[in-house]
Amino acid sequence: MSIEVNREVKRPSREVVEGFRSLLEEYYSITPGVSDVMNRLNAMSSDIKPVFEGIRMVGIALTVKTITSDLAPVIKALELIQSGDIIVVDTHNSKDTAFWGEIVCMEARRKGATGIILDSAVRDVVELREFKFPVLCQGIAPNVASLVGFGYVNVPIQCGGAAVNPGDIVIVDDNGVVVVPQDEAEDVLKKTRRFLENELKVIDRVKAGETLYQILGLDKLEEAVIDSTIVYEKQRQG
Repeated sequence: MSIEVNREVKRPSREVVEGFRSLLEEYYSITPGVSDVMNRLNAMSSDIKPVFEGIRMVGIALTVKTITSDLAPVIKALELIQSGDIIVVDTHNSKDTAFWGEIVCMEARRKGATGIILDSAVRDVVELREFKFPVLCQGIAPNVASLVGFGYVNVPIQCGGAAVNPGDIVIVDDNGVVVVPQDEAEDVLKKTRRFLENELKVIDRVKAGETLYQILGLDKLEEAVIDSTIVYEKQRQG
């Protein structure tokens, strides 16, 4: 076997992680706001879907990178789980092969993992739903990956079109998954809180009768375009 494991992973501060958890408890949706303040980057694709509805979680990325159809690195990663980790697995888009099921889920939950996100399929979905262990994946399939023994744990990966580094903060709600780079997490947290507070003000203004067109200033933009067009036509006509 040749599974390389990085055991020297910097983890974000507990205060920042708990800050995002608090937002998730306070608001129905926070991933859209997190995405917006990160310039709409670092969101996973809509191909990554929950096995059951209502998954909402914040955790620290424990990353796994494996060759197609090799389950061994995923099992190796179970040894490194710390409480609050979200396992994120790059299987090279093996969406027709299961890299997760009942037994590995039992061990991950026992060791304190918060959930798992894979760009593959999973199986034993009835059991997974009964466990209520958060699982997001690309599909469901009965055939499991083999045990070859090659891969990496806690290295930079890609999952669902998003870059994920070990120690990044992963956030999931009903809108999907966003990944907050660890080095930017404190700043993103502050900006997200402001974004969500401002959004509530916009909601109040809409309830009071204003239109989004006015609130967003599109009426003034339209006037500016008209004015510039008039000036241009006058200049063109001499």
